[in-house]
Amino acid sequence: MIEARGLAKQFGTRTALHSISFQVAEGEIYGLLGRNGAGKTTTVRILACLLRPSAGTARVAGYDISTEAAQVRARVGILTEVPGLYERLNAWEYLDFFGEMYRLPGPVRRARAEELLRLLGLWEVRRQRLRAFSKGMKQKVAIARALLHQPRVLFFDEPTAALDPESAKTVRDYLRYLAEEGRVTVLLCTHNLAEAEQLCRRLSIVRDGRQIAEGTPAELKARIGQRMVLRLRDPRPELLRELAATPGVEGVERLDGRVYFRASAPDQVNPRVVARLVAAGAEVIALETEEVNLEEVYLALVRGLDASGPAESSAAARAGEMVCT
Repeated sequence: MIEARGLAKQFGTRTALHSISFQVAEGEIYGLLGRNGAGKTTTVRILACLLRPSAGTARVAGYDISTEAAQVRARVGILTEVPGLYERLNAWEYLDFFGEMYRLPGPVRRARAEELLRLLGLWEVRRQRLRAFSKGMKQKVAIARALLHQPRVLFFDEPTAALDPESAKTVRDYLRYLAEEGRVTVLLCTHNLAEAEQLCRRLSIVRDGRQIAEGTPAELKARIGQRMVLRLRDPRPELLRELAATPGVEGVERLDGRVYFRASAPDQVNPRVVARLVAAGAEVIALETEEVNLEEVYLALVRGLDASGPAESSAAARAGEMVCT
């Protein structure tokens, strides 16, 4: 449903995007992660035919973005990071106007508007002017506008950023439902890494306009190694030095009475860890694998750490308890 090949964009002498390539299957939710200014929004605007690429090609819903832009625009819904609303209209008038622009028959657009307003908890305030809406309520109206014409592809830029937790869950659940039914394909730009991990089958991480990683959440996590949790009866400094000297062990740190380290091959490293510590007089209570979260992977990659090295634990860094690297 989305196929991007070598997309690049220059604004004068500044290169905002360097050769981005990825494919998104029908019914998939695909994530774009990166800092502000990394190139996510530029990528979305190119794919939605709001910007022309300086180089590269792309097809969306089977249509070429350069030669068939009108067909692409008719089949996509887009939520920009700062959605502009016609605030002199009320919510009902606003959706009815856009339904007419999408050439939906009157009964169809009214039924869709009601369905979406009820879904997003705005039905009772549909006659209020948008200028009186809170930021979160305006975000809901913009989401309804993007979904109104039942697009085949959705470009969502921070869709839940202004929403309360209950509303954000409603939107996530609805997107997941639509994708699982094969009714929509979603390109999701978000800073909410927990949300990305919940929703996205695959992800790309971009930094300074460059695509630095792509894969499933599990594949990306494997790049920085698994984090191990070690509990010792008495974690003396000399035992931590023994642990750090064990081949395959990286990034030893002590936090909240436990010892953490990374191992790229735990099945091989952990037996060596236990044997070496026991030989040094340690009493090992437990050694377990801690699930790596997407935040750790993201921080490791965007900070330019070696893919095989440890990700910094922000909690440990704040506590100042790093004992060995």
